[in-house]
Amino acid sequence: MPVRHTNTDINYAAHSAVPRTFLGALLILAALGGTACDRTTRLAESTRPVEAGVMNEPNFAQFSDVPVPAGADMDLERSLVLGEQDAWIGRLVMAVGTNPGKTFDFYFGEMPRFGWFPVTTVRAETSVLTFARGSRIATIQVWGRTLSGSTVSMTVSPKGQIPGTAKTATRRRGNFDSVTNSPLR
Repeated sequence: MPVRHTNTDINYAAHSAVPRTFLGALLILAALGGTACDRTTRLAESTRPVEAGVMNEPNFAQFSDVPVPAGADMDLERSLVLGEQDAWIGRLVMAVGTNPGKTFDFYFGEMPRFGWFPVTTVRAETSVLTFARGSRIATIQVWGRTLSGSTVSMTVSPKGQIPGTAKTATRRRGNFDSVTNSPLR
């Protein structure tokens, strides 16, 4: 004898499948959403620059002129880098596993090994280190993260020219200053 379904049986089956399907879709979206929030990428620890033409084990080659601590994660949303190798400019933001004091000490000791000369440092809740190398300036800010470790924001930009030096700045019409080689009159 064939089984006969009543409207009540069909409605119950339809209603019980909807919550399970909805719940399953909700769980999948939650799992995908959790991974989408992580906008970082792991950086390889850098070592001192290698000699030109000598191949070494791979490191984070785009930043070969600055030290990168072991286990650093680059914040992709807050970093903006233009150029590569030892001519890049921009802002590199990283999460580091060491406390702010050790991170400050790391940069204070390692930047000179990469050819950067200290200009000034301030050790505080948000520490600031400034270095010069050739025609570029690096400003590094270090502060503690909420749970553990520290955040490093490194900004590298071209060095400005100070008026009264070999090249003197003169103001011209327009929005930008221009640099001339002649002395001020």
